[in-house]
Amino acid sequence: MCGRFAQVIKYEQLKKLINELKIKDLSEQIEINYNLAPTQTTVAILTKDNLRYPGFFRWGLIPSWSREIGKYNLINIRSENILEKPTFKTGLSRRRCLIPANGFYEWRKGDKAPFFIHPTDSGLLYMAAIYDSWTAPDGSYIPSCGIITTAANQDISALHDRMPVILSSSAVDAWLNPQNSDPIVISTLLNPLPEGMLKLRPVSKYVNSIRNNDERCWREETATDTIF
Repeated sequence: MCGRFAQVIKYEQLKKLINELKIKDLSEQIEINYNLAPTQTTVAILTKDNLRYPGFFRWGLIPSWSREIGKYNLINIRSENILEKPTFKTGLSRRRCLIPANGFYEWRKGDKAPFFIHPTDSGLLYMAAIYDSWTAPDGSYIPSCGIITTAANQDISALHDRMPVILSSSAVDAWLNPQNSDPIVISTLLNPLPEGMLKLRPVSKYVNSIRNNDERCWREETATDTIF
């Protein structure tokens, strides 16, 4: 699963993000968040009118047909049954987005020790997500998204049995291409990332509180305990 992640996209990474994803109209005002939690706002990249641009979404998918905001708050959506439910299947067909992140946090089974999981090259990773738009009875409008998850690869399987779907550079264009509307074909992209592309860094329990939001959240724990 994915219950927290970091979205700290500073100038150099922002330029790389714009160039790699061919994004139009992305300002430098992305909010820095070392400890992004459910219901908070995340930046995601989507395509409309053949242009890629940033959108701002509440993390926790609220289906458009939901009568109330609290009843559905889907932060994670399992890839294995995404084709079985109409809302998810439609999202996979028409409402795909990509969440750039520095990495995500996971807590080890047993002792609940937190880890920060990030690319081996310390770059950004791109998490597959779907979005929807919900209108409240008072007319207020809330765009929201949910991260798609899959079985953990061997890099992190000893830590947890689930992980977000992280798209490789070769899959990004297919994911963001609105011409690809067959959900069955798109679902073939929802695989665990190949081994050797992620690193695990033990961090302190400072990250446990969503009130904490600074670089101490992902700073390596100085204790000499082994990871597993």
